[in-house]
Amino acid sequence: MNCGPGLTTPTLRGISPEQYHSFRSLQEVFLQDNPIPNFDLGLALDNYVYGHPYPIETESVIQLLASVPSSILAAMALDFSFTPIVKLPMEKRIKRLLEWKHSSLGLKRGVYAILRQISFFLLSSDKEYQKFVGYIQ
Repeated sequence: MNCGPGLTTPTLRGISPEQYHSFRSLQEVFLQDNPIPNFDLGLALDNYVYGHPYPIETESVIQLLASVPSSILAAMALDFSFTPIVKLPMEKRIKRLLEWKHSSLGLKRGVYAILRQISFFLLSSDKEYQKFVGYIQ
């Protein structure tokens, strides 16, 4: 697994452990000030993918995007680096994602925007967040 040794992984039903840790690494960047203390972006992704009826094209696209942060191939193609995002320390992870956000290359900006939007969508789908903002009681 490209995410590193010794990482604990909960029981997953819809995604791989590598995809789980990829989204956990994105949570540390995109959802730093998340008001829901126990929210787990990796588990939210797993629940989202697992909850869809099969076959669904969205699932394969989501799983492909979930593998980007831990992919050495994506790191080489997007950043000319052999180090995937999940293996970077927090400061360098933030710096690399901000470089994607402000890149002149549309592919980098697009991947950044999609991963960020998926992260916020999954957070906004969480029942605790919906209670926090007053949508449900």
